[in-house]
Amino acid sequence: MIAIADSGSTKTLWLLSDGKGQEYSFKTIGFNPYFVTKEEVEHCISEAFPPKVNAKEITDVYFYGSGCSNCDNFAHLQEALSTFFSKACVNIYSDMLGTARALLKHEKGVAAILGTGSNSCFYDGTEITKCPVSLGYILGDEGSGATIGKTFIKRYLEGRFDAELTKQIFDETGETVSTVLKSVYKGEHPNRYLANFTKIISKHIEHPQMQELMRQSFRDFFGNYLLIYPDYLKYRIGFCGSIAYYFSGILVEELEKLGYSRDNVFIINEVTTELLKYHLG
Repeated sequence: MIAIADSGSTKTLWLLSDGKGQEYSFKTIGFNPYFVTKEEVEHCISEAFPPKVNAKEITDVYFYGSGCSNCDNFAHLQEALSTFFSKACVNIYSDMLGTARALLKHEKGVAAILGTGSNSCFYDGTEITKCPVSLGYILGDEGSGATIGKTFIKRYLEGRFDAELTKQIFDETGETVSTVLKSVYKGEHPNRYLANFTKIISKHIEHPQMQELMRQSFRDFFGNYLLIYPDYLKYRIGFCGSIAYYFSGILVEELEKLGYSRDNVFIINEVTTELLKYHLG
């Protein structure tokens, strides 16, 4: 039996399969090695792992995660997974490679992540050949849930939304300057906290100020993560992640303004099923 994991900063989706139709799925918190400890990883997997499955039955683990592009960074994650899956060969890859394999399989093109974090790559059908430097939500991650949430809450606190919308946001969130500053600067996972505000944006997406915020966020993403590839319009482009999925209408409209055809754009929310297809051949 093999284990596939797709780990973002917010959550990790797991899929276990024997390759013959028996499958189990479960969810844990995101295991970005920048934000979690070895002990947290071991505890979370132990709590969520399906009781019907013996972890020693897992022969191979394919873990794709945010923050895993630098092998020097995830030694504690490797150790935690190897401890829990004691009989398995543990393979850790970047979430970007997982996205490319899930979206494009063996086809050349551009693969992009728009979830709590964001990034993109050019994939030649086998390997990633070009990828922007990932700077995280403080210095980069344009188009991501965390960065969109940061823009949203900043505009809200600065009083830049109209009065009716501002009141609705307050009634729904209760957020004030003090609560936001405490959560951002003293909270454990400020990126997840900020990304959660995209639910409020989605609820009010017909409001012109929410429309403008999302459209500009996607244009910012294009400028940093798409227009950098020569002849980008020649290739298919695929997206995964909650932001791409739940705001797909706006995303596709903005891509069309760049010259993309809808037929050349595809979007999925989760990649584990597609990664299972990739690894089972």
